[in-house]
Amino acid sequence: MLRCIIVDDEGGAIEILTRHIDNTPELELVVSFRDSIEALSFLATNEVDLVFLDIDMPNLDGMQLAELIRGRNAQVIFCTAYSEYAVESYEKDAIDYLLKPISYERFHSGVKKVLKARSEEEKLDQRDTHKKSGTAHMLFLKSGPRIHQVDTSDVLYIEKKGHYVVFHSLKRELLSRMNMNDLMSNLRSDNFIRIHRSFVVAIDKIDTIEKSMVVVRGKKIPIGESYRDDFFKRIPYSGN
Repeated sequence: MLRCIIVDDEGGAIEILTRHIDNTPELELVVSFRDSIEALSFLATNEVDLVFLDIDMPNLDGMQLAELIRGRNAQVIFCTAYSEYAVESYEKDAIDYLLKPISYERFHSGVKKVLKARSEEEKLDQRDTHKKSGTAHMLFLKSGPRIHQVDTSDVLYIEKKGHYVVFHSLKRELLSRMNMNDLMSNLRSDNFIRIHRSFVVAIDKIDTIEKSMVVVRGKKIPIGESYRDDFFKRIPYSGN
């Protein structure tokens, strides 16, 4: 649901827009203003998604107000009786320009533009999030003659054995020749912590902590004395 406000010095125009908003399930009217300076003060400390904004107002007109709130999260739909401001309104990044008297059909057409723009923004944000998380979670690991792609979000713990380390994951085990320092630098994730000279664990895979060990999927892994303080600082622990 989009949180919106109305800024218009005409009481009749506010009544019409309020009725249109009430008839639109995707919208929630937070407050309406007949004074644009009061609206500016409100927007300085409150976030909204959409502003229905008149242009011809005293003290601070709609174009000036739109410029002052430009770059914030709120979209602007101008609502005016004057068609000559249309070009300038789009220069202020307004998403639509409605001429009074505003029919519900025309009103809803403007709202659909806002909803479409929001949906596209969310898709782009999700795409960026997936890309970033995908990059952070993937590790190419040489094991024998092959190089394997490992999703580190599946890794339970990593165990050092001689000159090798063993990745114990939800799906498989992989043996790779590397030292622990190289391992920690390659993991690139705050979810992993070294708790022993021979063990690194995924914090989110720890089932229980028992005395001087952690349990991960039934595997008891010791906590080394020199790693204990750092371990308990890192885990999201609360209690007595």
